[in-house]
Amino acid sequence: MGTIHRPLPTITPDHERFWQAAKAHRMELQKCDRCGRFWYYPGPVCHYCSSREFTWTPVSGNGTIYSYSVLERAKGNPFEDDLPLAIVLVRLEEGPVMMSNLVDYEPDDLRIDAAVTVTYEDVDEQVTLPVFRPAA
Repeated sequence: MGTIHRPLPTITPDHERFWQAAKAHRMELQKCDRCGRFWYYPGPVCHYCSSREFTWTPVSGNGTIYSYSVLERAKGNPFEDDLPLAIVLVRLEEGPVMMSNLVDYEPDDLRIDAAVTVTYEDVDEQVTLPVFRPAA
């Protein structure tokens, strides 16, 4: 398990299933039973049609970088040990955009539309973070 000094998510009933899947190194998202769209961040209603009927569905974990920023300085900050830290917005193949980190990358890998795939960082007994790496 990694040593993370930055803030970790607080797991609530609305997104507990997402974090349980991440703990098992799977990605599951909510898919609306009415409009058929996936959404992220987990919540009690569809982000598109407001339906409360949905199914947790396994997804590929593959996507492309939609946007990114690299944190290079963070003196006295919880992210200091993780520098440089690539913060990415990933558009998943299934549609939703997820904010995460890019790991195991070279500077040339960090570009808009670069293909990425999910991997998992086991932080502690409760939290496993989905992060992304360049696709092979």
